[in-house]
Amino acid sequence: MTPTMTEPALVAEVAAIIRQSAKIPARVPITSATRLVEDLAIDSLDLVGVILQLQDHFDVVIEEDAVPNLCRVADLAAYLAARRPAVGS
Repeated sequence: MTPTMTEPALVAEVAAIIRQSAKIPARVPITSATRLVEDLAIDSLDLVGVILQLQDHFDVVIEEDAVPNLCRVADLAAYLAARRPAVGS
């Protein structure tokens, strides 16, 4: 059972972490197509916090070189899906 790039549960989990870490109000929708900087106005400091939270939550390392390509929530979800440890459930 391999996770797909846009696995809804993973996208929702990533969106929740982004919302909490960057203090995005609940009224602001976050979908797989949401862009971190353009749509959510996440600045570089908040982005560092988001990356650190995602790394801790998913137990993965997000390579510094990859960050410029992680522009949308779906990009982050796909990156994490490809690198997170397999789950036995």
